[in-house]
Amino acid sequence: FFFFLFTPSRDRSHSWQQTPAAAAGGPAPAAMQSGGLDTDGTRYKSADDMWREQASSPFDTACWYQKGIDYWDKVEASVDGVLGGFGTISPNDLKHSKSFLLDVFGEQLEKSASSLVAADCGAGVGRITKGLLSHYFTEVDVIEPVRHFLSKAEESLSSSSSTCKCNFLLKGLQEVEERPGRYDVVWIQWCIGHLTDEDCVEFLKVCSRSLKPEGVVVVKENNARRGFVLDKQDSSVTRSDSYLVQLFNKAGLKVTTSRLETDLPEGLFAVRAYALVPQTRFFA
Repeated sequence: FFFFLFTPSRDRSHSWQQTPAAAAGGPAPAAMQSGGLDTDGTRYKSADDMWREQASSPFDTACWYQKGIDYWDKVEASVDGVLGGFGTISPNDLKHSKSFLLDVFGEQLEKSASSLVAADCGAGVGRITKGLLSHYFTEVDVIEPVRHFLSKAEESLSSSSSTCKCNFLLKGLQEVEERPGRYDVVWIQWCIGHLTDEDCVEFLKVCSRSLKPEGVVVVKENNARRGFVLDKQDSSVTRSDSYLVQLFNKAGLKVTTSRLETDLPEGLFAVRAYALVPQTRFFA
């Protein structure tokens, strides 16, 4: 196993529940230098300190990613499995995602006379593609690194009555290659927390360069109240809103719209959707 292969990333979240320490406190500080903690209660002065401990060398990074793969390899390939036992939230989540998609890309959906292409990144068992993207796009690249999740996605989507063409790609997010001008929408949900900061920024740059001229990147992710929370069981990091926005900025992406998802059970992290476009679009 090499450190650049198979990032464990999919539409799923093991790290749903806040620890008491994560829930405490006021607004999130606006920098990655904010402190955080892990699920064992260890505190870190900054994200840099945490990453130096977790992924300071190629070997450490390989161990980080392999641990995540090992965790998800043991999880049932079902909606409940990929959502960490919270499968009942899926209908409301899809309703929120539909509303967000139509708000940020509805005009293009209405006026497009050509084929519309989306990417479902960290797709898990194909929940987002089946419940949302296949209803609006003529083609979807379903990208997932865990083999039994992707097999389930292919089984589920192949039996669907949708006319959407689905391409199934066994890839981790940091393996995704640039495809200039291919995508109208790149959808990334509950998976980017498995990427290190460096890999996250590079992956988002690839997504940005793969958009059509009016394309949008959508990131939907858990938000820590402040700083970050490291889940040592599945090698993932729940970042605060300000932490994520700083990564988006580093990748050359601008947040045009963001929205919190409501009606989640108590005790879970906040979930926020972000619509991102290349910053260069504003200076063209």
